[in-house]
Amino acid sequence: MNPKDNIKVTVVEQVDGRRIFTLSVSDQNDQREYKIYASDNDISKKDGELTTEELELFALEQMQAWLDDTEGKLPKSKFLLLTSGGRIPTDDIESLLYIKKKVSDLVRTNVTISAPLFEWAKTKSQTEGTSFSELVSRGLTILKDSDKENVFDKEVETWFKEQGDYFKTKLGKFGSFEVSHYLPNNSTEFSPEVLKTALQTAEVKRTGWPIGVYLTNSDNRPVVQEDGIKAEYADNSIIMFDYWYAKYRGEFYFSRILESDNGNGTAEPKTSLYFDTLIWRVAEALEHSLAYYKNLKINEDEKVKFKISLYGLNGRKLSAWNPMRAFTLHHYICGSDKSSWELEISLHELSEKLDEVIYEATKKLLVMFDFFVPGKEVVFDILNREYRKSNF
Repeated sequence: MNPKDNIKVTVVEQVDGRRIFTLSVSDQNDQREYKIYASDNDISKKDGELTTEELELFALEQMQAWLDDTEGKLPKSKFLLLTSGGRIPTDDIESLLYIKKKVSDLVRTNVTISAPLFEWAKTKSQTEGTSFSELVSRGLTILKDSDKENVFDKEVETWFKEQGDYFKTKLGKFGSFEVSHYLPNNSTEFSPEVLKTALQTAEVKRTGWPIGVYLTNSDNRPVVQEDGIKAEYADNSIIMFDYWYAKYRGEFYFSRILESDNGNGTAEPKTSLYFDTLIWRVAEALEHSLAYYKNLKINEDEKVKFKISLYGLNGRKLSAWNPMRAFTLHHYICGSDKSSWELEISLHELSEKLDEVIYEATKKLLVMFDFFVPGKEVVFDILNREYRKSNF
């Protein structure tokens, strides 16, 4: 029994300006009900009123074409949406209709998305065992989810700002080094135990007091929160203060007093910024994030969003922890109170291009000091001859 010979149109209706055809289709083993959604623009006859016979004939033709797409087998999806001359099968017609409306809104504002979506689906269909139409449907769903992602991004940015405000209130008028990063496309929540292990094993053992240090035998050990784990560390013998907070979806915030302000060096507090120490901290922050997400078993193709900022800079002179590097820097003075660098990149690409990313971040953070640009060879020398050979 050929399904194309056993198609019956049972209902023809019009809802919200869209034609909905209900059809019964059977083969020798099964009988199923399908619905086809179409606008009048998808129906070839446009002059005058469409008769019931013409509408039923159109529905039969579309069902036969759908069966051709499935090589004569009863389709697995329950619904078929006709759109711009194409056919998209789905089991979630409400989401697809919502997306189609969003796409129409975008088109009306002259934002072209059809070509990128087509190229994405075409490339994917060549590497996956998935039909082109199903990939288009997936792409449209991704567009819908992007609205949720934007909300998530704003929520994360608000949370990062709250942590920064809290730290600065505790720190007072000293300068600070701040790191934040998260996975914009991650929906997984990690357990406290998994998060704890990932944090403990992500420490970079090069700098004496690592970013995100996890102490277990201290009154200041990390504390479990409703939404994550956080820690504060202070030392009154020098002016030292660290604060970090890791949330269960992978968001991580860290801030520390500038080391040129903590009294453990030659600079007077609130007067200088050590550019060589900054290179160490940028490198450590990025390496820590790579280890952290690797420990959380995040796929290396996942994107991560980074932001590194310096605060309390106005009027500071550029200097260096190593006095041999400081001689020619004192005339570079910062005229802004803040300097920031941001990047969205896959974990794989970050790992492959780590030194270049460190250089670009350092360059962006230091440009506020009278357009100072460190030489790439100087940055790489500090990384490879000092930072990576240090082992506390």
